[in-house]
Amino acid sequence: MNQRLVELRKHLNLSQRAFCGKIGLHQATYAMLEKPEADIREVYVKIICQTFNVSEEWLRHGTGEMFVEVPDRQLEELLNIYDNLSEPLQEFLYKQAQELQELQKKI
Repeated sequence: MNQRLVELRKHLNLSQRAFCGKIGLHQATYAMLEKPEADIREVYVKIICQTFNVSEEWLRHGTGEMFVEVPDRQLEELLNIYDNLSEPLQEFLYKQAQELQELQKKI
C-alpha cells in the first residue's frame, strides 16, 4: 500500500507537501506513510480515498481502478438544488460547504 501512495501522489502530480496539505497531515507524518515498513492507519486510508476519490480496493490491494467514478447524477442534482435557491441561500450553502471542507481536513 505504501508504494501505491507514492504512485497516487505522483499520478496527481503533487509534492508530499501539497498532498499532505490536502488531507490535513503534517509532511513528516505523511512521509513516513510512503516508507515500505510503515503501517497505514485506517483513518488515513479513509481520508485519502475520500479526498481524492480513490478506490479503497486499489489502495489496499492494488486491484481494480485507481479512482472511483463520482456519480454524475448526484452532482447534477446538487447543482440543480443550488440553482433553485435564492441568492442568500446559495451563499449560505457555499459557506457551509467550505466549513465542511475545513472540517474534513482536520479529521
